[in-house]
Amino acid sequence: YKILLDADSNIHRRLIGMGDSSGGMLWIYLLQWIISSNKPIPQGVILHSPWPNLEYFDGITTFSTDNYFSLALAINLRQLIIGNDTYWFEMTDEDLSKISPKDNLYKGFPPLYITAGTDEISIDEIRDMTEKMKLSGVEVILDEGEGLMHTYALFHMWSPQS
Repeated sequence: YKILLDADSNIHRRLIGMGDSSGGMLWIYLLQWIISSNKPIPQGVILHSPWPNLEYFDGITTFSTDNYFSLALAINLRQLIIGNDTYWFEMTDEDLSKISPKDNLYKGFPPLYITAGTDEISIDEIRDMTEKMKLSGVEVILDEGEGLMHTYALFHMWSPQS
């Protein structure tokens, strides 16, 4: 983002970001960095089934029928992010702050459009994050696909429900 701004200081006026799954989490993290660094924000961001942060897997108490993205897969992907030699529960807040968005730090975000399937494992956490964003004054729309899976909106070529 910094390189884009260095190349064109007005690019944020023409930029809408988009990310899905862990890429959605990266956009949340990037927006927090942009705001904390006093950089100009993009016009908006589209997030498809975003991971709210790396910690949310630990709070999942209801298990969905999403056969596309399982809790075991999510935890394995998180382990790849933190490294095989790192034990998740030994990570400090400082370690986490370098790789995961902070919960409840959404003030100043641009308008967001979020899609999520009601059958994905993280739907409750995405709903919770969306409410926290609204309480922070963020203009956000959560579009839930009834009975659909993780990142369903990206499967429009193969699935008429998308």
